[in-house]
Amino acid sequence: MSGITGSRILALLALVALPAGCGSTQSNSPLAMEIGASAACVGEVEGRPAFAPLRAKSPPLGEMSPANLGDTAKPTPEEQELARGYLTAIAACTPRAEAILNPRDQAAGRAILTTWHEQEQLYAALASGRLTWGQFNRMTEALGRRMDRQLRTAMVAASTP
Repeated sequence: MSGITGSRILALLALVALPAGCGSTQSNSPLAMEIGASAACVGEVEGRPAFAPLRAKSPPLGEMSPANLGDTAKPTPEEQELARGYLTAIAACTPRAEAILNPRDQAAGRAILTTWHEQEQLYAALASGRLTWGQFNRMTEALGRRMDRQLRTAMVAASTP
């Protein structure tokens, strides 16, 4: 994961894990190829200097400090606008369901899509001012932990005959 906002439409957690062996073992599986394309797109969007203020408030997963997780500040109007812009920009990166919901990798594909959409909902709540930065960061971390568990389960299931 690059130095991107802690909420990074968590598919990036899977984007790192899946090509390394979750589901299909070949890196050219439809799932791995779609996730790789989505990861590249997300990386480009999140690397844009315009989104640096979001990265400052929500560091990469696993790097959030207690201050990030306990931040009681609501996003400013400028940060809300940036979050809306981020959602618009990231929409082009959404993994295509038909590409990742193949029979072998269905559990992993569903976990990715579910997490992606839930993270979008968190961004929408942040953009509307309904969440504080701390709430957003804690919920993002929880999504990441859940997705990690789901992907580990999917890896085990895919490796059994």
